[in-house]
Amino acid sequence: MIKACRASFLLEGKTLDLQNKIESKVEWSEENFSFRFETKEAITITEFFLDIELEDSISLWRFLDYTWKKPGSGLLVANSHSPKILKLKSGLTVAAVNNSGCWEFQPDSGVLRWYFFHPMLSPTLVFDQADQKHFLGKQQIQIGTVIQNGLIAGKGKVEEWARTPLGFVPALCITDHSDFDTLANLRVQREFFKNLGIRITKGFFLFDYTHKSENASFEEPLGKKELQAWDQDGHELAYHALSQSYRGEISDQEFEAFETPLGVQPVDTYIDHGFHPYNYTKQKLAHWSEWYIHMYKKGIRRIWTYVDVGDANFFNLNQINPLDYTWDKIRKSSKLDSRFGVKQKISNDLRSYLKHRVSDSIFRQSLNLGGNLMGLKSRPSLHALKKSAASGFRLFSELLSPKNLGNILRNSGQVFEINRFGPLFFNSPDQSETQIQSFQTLAVRDYEIAFSENSLKKFSAEAGVVIAHTYLAYTGQNHQGRLFEDDSWRIRPEAQKGFERVAMLIQNKQLWNPTLREMHLFYSGLDKVEYGRKGDDLIIINYDGIVRNIA
Repeated sequence: MIKACRASFLLEGKTLDLQNKIESKVEWSEENFSFRFETKEAITITEFFLDIELEDSISLWRFLDYTWKKPGSGLLVANSHSPKILKLKSGLTVAAVNNSGCWEFQPDSGVLRWYFFHPMLSPTLVFDQADQKHFLGKQQIQIGTVIQNGLIAGKGKVEEWARTPLGFVPALCITDHSDFDTLANLRVQREFFKNLGIRITKGFFLFDYTHKSENASFEEPLGKKELQAWDQDGHELAYHALSQSYRGEISDQEFEAFETPLGVQPVDTYIDHGFHPYNYTKQKLAHWSEWYIHMYKKGIRRIWTYVDVGDANFFNLNQINPLDYTWDKIRKSSKLDSRFGVKQKISNDLRSYLKHRVSDSIFRQSLNLGGNLMGLKSRPSLHALKKSAASGFRLFSELLSPKNLGNILRNSGQVFEINRFGPLFFNSPDQSETQIQSFQTLAVRDYEIAFSENSLKKFSAEAGVVIAHTYLAYTGQNHQGRLFEDDSWRIRPEAQKGFERVAMLIQNKQLWNPTLREMHLFYSGLDKVEYGRKGDDLIIINYDGIVRNIA
């Protein structure tokens, strides 16, 4: 089955010689392959992967949509949320012994690459003092870390497992941020979801301090009563930082002393908000130990990465499918928008592209230009005109440089790097004393498009997964498919129809609608799914969920 295997440890693109720091054991036979690596001391790496050369070429790859794909049909991956199964030209079926790590097919060599560490398997960022984002490029691997897995082959059938308790259906988890929540619109939101039978993970502010004229928090008596009603309706409450606004030493003291409020289920999800200094993403890059320990003692088990993998459109509601995250697909969705009578601004497409395809400096310059142009429109003046012209010149000078322009033209069909592996949950990096996981989201701002018949049909066909990042109470005109018409809190008919489609799928058990906590608990067991052999068949031996045989 195996012709050759090579393990590579990289640090910023350079191969490391770690023979004295890692104990390894690799064995294979005709139908089995196993490997074990253990760190004898702490190491710092960017990537760790195995390149596995099989004796026969790969003829079919079980893709994340539960269909067979031929090599050459685009990027082929299999992360921990999907079965790792392939077929060889000899007719042999091969599966991973357990589901840890991420497979990626290497089209140039035909090699099976098995990643265990890579920056895009655990995309993590922080913001500096200028609120510029910096992604973690390397990780420290603790002494005693064990990576152990293998391959198993059979000539018969193979079982595959479903990634929802309902079977081979899609999963939709909504995580809503409370930036624009008020007591009035919270009540409307809750009744809306109660009538539809949809549950969400609702971000909330524990403390009442805000710079806004209206706010909702658990500290305010009526806000507390309303949020307790959300909890009683089956929704999950999640901290969205601890207050709408930051007030220096008082906010820092609140962060040190906060506890799960009484009268609701224990809160174990934390979502960064704004740029509060105590945020996860405001800690020094790769120096989170003290923060982890503090939050773990407070009961926190999962945190948001603060980075969306994209903006939902007609094609990409399935967050884990990398093939739908390209500039070509963004533009194709906009063309489809116009066919359905939805006018999508080109600026929205450019914003989505710039956010995920260019440097952070270019993206921030584009936001500055947008803000200056809005200021010029609302308050025309020579000063505003000069500011807009200056920011526009800076943006386009960098964007249209030969290097950046060539990159845009060459890579319009290339998958964005952050979407390459499609992670959902992963261990927050550089932990030694805690077990906190990060979760990745897709920004869902237009419910008319994201929950359209076309989008949901494709989502269902792929048995897709999405952790939606929403601002349900936002009424800005730039969110064309928003939930509310305006501050009268009238629900837009088009958005209501979208959520009604979702509700119908839930009622018919054709869509799993977990809270984030429920999804995390279910998914935490997927990387431990194991395969064994029964006769010529490959079977799943330790999974309580739904499985089926495939030829």
